[in-house]
Parts: sequence; structure tokens; C-alpha cells
Amino acid sequence: MGAWGHNSFENDDALDWVADLEESQDMSAILKALNAVTDEAGDYIEAPECSMAIAAAEVVAALCGNAASSLPDEVNEWLKGKPKPDPQLAAKARQAIDVILADSELKELWEEIEEDYPKWIAVLEDIKSRLP
Repeated sequence: MGAWGHNSFENDDALDWVADLEESQDMSAILKALNAVTDEAGDYIEAPECSMAIAAAEVVAALCGNAASSLPDEVNEWLKGKPKPDPQLAAKARQAIDVILADSELKELWEEIEEDYPKWIAVLEDIKSRLP
């Protein structure tokens, strides 16, 4: 797992996804990341898809006016002038978090790091609390 912390953008996959976000002017990169998880609900979701969906959920929360205290500069720049998203996008972001927490490779990887697992769970619960 290419992660150096438990926060949403503290891993290689999330930062790779930010590059995709920067290239899009609409919600397509967000939808693609969230759909990669929600469309596979009930199946085993790989860690990279989970990390990208978590980053996308963070961006949705920010679009809703509930940004995390620290986002990458590239994300803050992308957010400028973007409209508040459709409520269905926030619902999809919450659903993606639930799928990741239910059964995913990323959850299993974090469970192996006993001291950081509760911190990672807290990050995901915080994202959900910031999604309307």
C-alpha cells in the first residue's frame, strides 16, 4: 500500500486520481471514481479503486461546502467556481464509503495496522458526516 498516512490524500492512488480530476472540468472524474466502487458493491473492491473513491468523496464534501481542513492545492484550485453538486452525487459518495467499509482490500490492509486502523475509520466517518 503506497500510503504515508491515514488521511484521504495521503496515498499514491488518491494523488494519481487528483491528476485525472485536474483534467476534467465537470464531475466526470468524480463519478468514474465513485462508480468504480458502487457498481461493484457486493464484490471485492481493490485498494486503488477504494483510495480514489475516498478522494472523490472528499471532493464532493468540499463541493457541498464542507471541505476537509487540508486538501491538496490542486484540488482547491479545481474547486474554484464549481457549482454545488446534485444531491444524488453526495448520496453516491456516502454509498461508496459504505461499500469500502463493508468489504474491500483497503479495509483489510488498514486492519493489519492495528494502531492506525481506528484513525482511518474516523477519517471515513468524518467524510460521511460532511456529506449532506
